[in-house]
Amino acid sequence: MKISNRELLGLSTKIESEGKSFYENLASYISDPEVKEFLLLMAREEASHEIQFKKLLDEKGDNPYGWEKDPGLRKLIDTHFQTDIFPRIDEVFEQLPHFQGILRAMDFAVEAEKISCEFYGLLQESCTDMETKTFMVLLEKIEQEHLERVELLRDRYKAKSLEDNPR
Repeated sequence: MKISNRELLGLSTKIESEGKSFYENLASYISDPEVKEFLLLMAREEASHEIQFKKLLDEKGDNPYGWEKDPGLRKLIDTHFQTDIFPRIDEVFEQLPHFQGILRAMDFAVEAEKISCEFYGLLQESCTDMETKTFMVLLEKIEQEHLERVELLRDRYKAKSLEDNPR
């Protein structure tokens, strides 16, 4: 099934918008000012990506990019983008105590960043427009950096959990 630029615009803005909301809401549960600022920075970066992606596709219109018939991209879309990528933070904390909620939220963030990396990677691999391909390479690299930073933060919280609750 063909993938339209409008569908990709919708998905990319969904990824970035959900990410922005997720990181902003998670920051409201964090007391550590350094971690809170990191999460708010992540939210600002997600908002920036949303604007950049929308601008790119709006400027380029419905021109073919090469990704329209990519089966790997279609499969990723059909398996990972039929529901929200990021969960609602309040639902995570309703189900778990505060500290466990933070760890669970970080696990969700890691998975969502992995999916974002894969999404932008598939877009850049199949893209034939050089300007767009360059933008996708940059977005994939930024999402990979997000993934690494969120993994470090998650690991820091897990280590603190083990320190506070030795077995």
